Amino acid sequence: MAARTPLSHDDYTVGWICALPLEMAAAKLMLDAIHPSLPLPSTDQNTYILGNIGEHNIVIACLPSGAYGTISAATVAMQLLSSFHSIRFGLMVGIGGGVPSGHADIRLGDIVVSQPADTSGGVIQYDLGKALSGGQFQRTGMLNRPPKILLTALAALQAHHLTEDSRIVEFISNIQVKTPRRAANFARPSQEDCLYQADYEHGASNTCIDCDRSKLILRPSRGHEEPVIHYGLIASANQVVKDGRRRDQLAQGLGVYCVEMEAAGLMNDFPCLVIRGICDYADSHKNKEWQGYAAAVAAAYAKELLLVVPINQIDSAPTARETLAHADLTAVPVIENFLGRQDELEHLWRYLQPANTQFRKVAILHGLGGMGKTQLAVRFARDHRNDFTAVFWLSGKDRGTLLQSLSSVLPRLPGQSRNNEAINDEEVEQRARHVLHWLALEGNSRWLIIFDNIDQYSPTNSAVGDAYDIGKFFPTADHGSILITTRLQVLTELGKSFPVHRLESNDAIQLLLQSSGLPAKNTRRELKSNSDILALSNRLDGLPLAIVIAGAFMRETGTNVTEYLQYYQESWFDLQSQSSPGRQYQQGNILQTWMISYHEIQKRDPNAAELLLLLARFDNRDICLKTLIGFSLIETKQQEGSYAMHPVVQDWCLNIASTSNHMNLTQLNELALICVGYTVPSTSDRNYAELQRRLIPHANYVRHRDWGNDNIVVWGACVGLGNLYRNQGNLKEAEEMYQRALAGREKALGQAEGGRGDVPASTGRQREGTGS
Repeated sequence: MAARTPLSHDDYTVGWICALPLEMAAAKLMLDAIHPSLPLPSTDQNTYILGNIGEHNIVIACLPSGAYGTISAATVAMQLLSSFHSIRFGLMVGIGGGVPSGHADIRLGDIVVSQPADTSGGVIQYDLGKALSGGQFQRTGMLNRPPKILLTALAALQAHHLTEDSRIVEFISNIQVKTPRRAANFARPSQEDCLYQADYEHGASNTCIDCDRSKLILRPSRGHEEPVIHYGLIASANQVVKDGRRRDQLAQGLGVYCVEMEAAGLMNDFPCLVIRGICDYADSHKNKEWQGYAAAVAAAYAKELLLVVPINQIDSAPTARETLAHADLTAVPVIENFLGRQDELEHLWRYLQPANTQFRKVAILHGLGGMGKTQLAVRFARDHRNDFTAVFWLSGKDRGTLLQSLSSVLPRLPGQSRNNEAINDEEVEQRARHVLHWLALEGNSRWLIIFDNIDQYSPTNSAVGDAYDIGKFFPTADHGSILITTRLQVLTELGKSFPVHRLESNDAIQLLLQSSGLPAKNTRRELKSNSDILALSNRLDGLPLAIVIAGAFMRETGTNVTEYLQYYQESWFDLQSQSSPGRQYQQGNILQTWMISYHEIQKRDPNAAELLLLLARFDNRDICLKTLIGFSLIETKQQEGSYAMHPVVQDWCLNIASTSNHMNLTQLNELALICVGYTVPSTSDRNYAELQRRLIPHANYVRHRDWGNDNIVVWGACVGLGNLYRNQGNLKEAEEMYQRALAGREKALGQAEGGRGDVPASTGRQREGTGS
C-alpha cells in the first residue's frame, strides 16, 4: 500500500486523531494507501501515519500512551497543525460509552456522530460550570460547532443512507483481506450485548458471567447485526464514567448519546467532527470485549464520510490555523499610528520565533516610560499572531493584576468554556496555576506570553511595596517564548536585553504629523519649510508618548505647531497635565508615567531621587555621573563612556524640583554650578582638551540659571567656569564668569575692592562617576 510519489507537509488536508493505539490501527486499515513519513520539527512530539482515502491526503495521530483527556488531545492537535499547515479540518475517531435512553436505542457496536443542536455545538463539556446550592450544577459556555464543510458532508451522507445501504460493513470486511491474521481484533464479538439496570453494580469477576440476569433491561431484537448510526450530542470531560446512574443523569439532563474524554479539548481549537463507536454502556459492567469492533466501525464511518466530501471544497476551504481561537487577540491593546522600529521587530522575531530553539526564550524590552515598549510588543504580537499556537497578553502592574490576567486566559485554553469565570481569590490562584500547567505541557512549546508593564520587581522575599518576582510566573518547562516590557534594566538578568530607544528623526516627525492631523510632509524640503515642526520634533527628541500627546493636544484644541511650541516652553506643567495620549498609552500622560518611577526611586533610595533632580540642572546630552539607569530615566552613551537624559525627562525633573518640598531651585542650581566648576581640569591633565570640550555644554546650561553668589564655594565654581571658557577661547563668557566670581567674593568677604588678578585659577581634577 505504498504511495507512488512522496508528498510534502502542505499536501495533507485532513487531520485524524485517535486516543488509543487500537483506534490508530483501525484508522490505518481504512487508508487506501500509506505514504512515506516526513521529517518533523523538534517541537512536534507526535508520531504520524500518512496516507489517503480517495483524493484526500490524511494525517493520523494518536495520543501518547496513557495520556488521555482533553488537554492531551488539544496538545496533539496543536502539534499536528504546527507541522501540517494545510489541514482544513479534523476527525476525532474512536470508541466511547453508549448512553441509551427512551429517545435513543443505542447498542454495542453502534456509531454516534456529533451533530449540533439549538444550544450546543455537538459536544458538551459536562464537568465545566458553577456549583449551585442544593448540590445542583450549572454548565457554562458552549463549545464550537464542526466546520461547515463537514456539516454539509454529514447531511449528504444522512440523505444517502435513507435510500442506500451504508458501506461500513463493506469496509469492515476489507480488513479480512488486508490483514487476515489480525482481522479478529476488529471483528464483531460473539459476546451477548447486555444492558443492566442503572443501579445494579458489577461483581468482582472480569466478565458478566456471574451477574444477575434478572437485572437485565430487555430490548427487542433488531433482526440484524449491522451498526446503527446515531446523530446527536456527545458528552465529554476529563473523567471516566463507570456508573449507570450517572450515565442516566447525563441522558436525562443533557440528552447525550455518548460519553468520552477527549473531544472537549478539540472543538474550540481544532475544527472537527467527533465519531464514536460504542464499546460499553459507561457503567460498572464495562469491559474491553467490544473495543476493537467499535474502533473499526467508527473508522469505517469516517472513511465513508470523507468519500462524500468533494476535493474542490477542500481546496477552497480556509485552513484550520486560519480559524483557530489562538488568533483571537482581544486581550492585546489596540495601537494607532505605529511607525518605524522595523529593525527592533526583526531582531525580536529572530530571537523569539518558535523554530529558533527548543529551549525557552525570554526577551526583555526595557527603556524609559513612554518610549513605546508596549506599542512595540503589541505590533510584534499582531504581526506574528499566526506563527504561534497561542498568544497571551498579561498585565503585570502588580502581583494581583497578573494573577487576574492569567486567570482570564483559562477560558481560551482547549477544552475550557469561554464563559467560565472565577468567583473568589482562591479560584483565581487555582485558574492561574492551571494556565501555567498547560503552558508547561510537553510538546506544547509554540506559544507566546507577553508580560506587559513589569515595573515592580523583587527576586527576593524582602519585597518593597508592590514588588514581586515575575520569574515565579514563568511556566516550569524549558520551552516557549516570553516577552517582557519594563522600565527596569535589572530585569535583563532574566533573559536577553532588547533596549528600546527613541524614534528615528523622520519617523518621529511623521508620528507628530499623523497624531496631530497635519498633512504629511514627504520630502526634506517640505519639512525644512516649517522650522517649527523641526524645532518641536527636536525638542521631543523621538519620545513617542510626548509626540502623541503633542499631536493629540493640537488636534483637539486647534493649536498650530508654533503656538504649541511656545506654550511648551512657557507652561510645560500646565500643558502636560491637560493632555491625554489616548487609549494606546494606558499608563497615562507624562506626569503620571514618570511619577510612578520617581516614587519608586524615592522609596528605595531618596538620595538617588534628589540626584535625579540635580542632574536635570545640567546639559542633558552628556552626564558624567552613573546612576538611575535601572529605572531607564538615564541612558548610557556607550561610545563616550557617559550618560544622557532625555530632554523631556529633563523638563519633567525641572517641574518636579519646582514643586517639591525638598531642595529649592536655587540650591539645585548652585549644586549643578559647583559640580561643573570644580570638575574643570587643568591644562596639565592628559585629556584636558576632550574633557573641557564635554564640559562646555554643561557650563552653558548652568550659567544661565539663578544661583546665589554669597558663599566661597560658589565663588570658586565661577572661577572654574571662567578658566574653562578662557581655555576654549570664549573670552566674553570667561569675563562674565570672572566678574560673577569677583562679585561673589566681595559679597562673601565683605570687601569693597578686589581685582580679577586676585582670583585664583581652578585646579580641580576630573572626577569619574562611580554610580553612587
